[in-house]
Amino acid sequence: MITDSDFPAPVRAVICVDDEAIILMALGMELRKGLAPDFIVETAATMAEAVEVAGELRTEGLELACLITDWFLPASRGDAVAEALRVDHPGLPVVLMTGHSDTEMVEAAIISGGPIRVVRKPWRASELIAAVRDLIDTFSK
Repeated sequence: MITDSDFPAPVRAVICVDDEAIILMALGMELRKGLAPDFIVETAATMAEAVEVAGELRTEGLELACLITDWFLPASRGDAVAEALRVDHPGLPVVLMTGHSDTEMVEAAIISGGPIRVVRKPWRASELIAAVRDLIDTFSK
């Protein structure tokens, strides 16, 4: 008989941050579908919420494997979210998502101190999943 213990629980997690509820819901669904069963996918609408979720994951013994974040958030930017999470997760891989085409974003992200990928909105689920998996595979500890 097959039981739940025959399938190991994921020990790594991904946090997705976007202030637009419909986008966050779509991202969460696509990421859960594309990253299961290897990763738990959590969502947050703000930097503060992302930091809180990361703390909860750490308490539960889960490794934060990647951050996917919108570039423009109401009270911060994606590079600030990455910087905040990298305090406890140095070198955390980050996917920055944006509908804007400014070079400042890429420059700031590179300066922020860790591996990044930039994904333009609107995104293709397959490209986003590939970017996340590539970052995690290339830069996982």
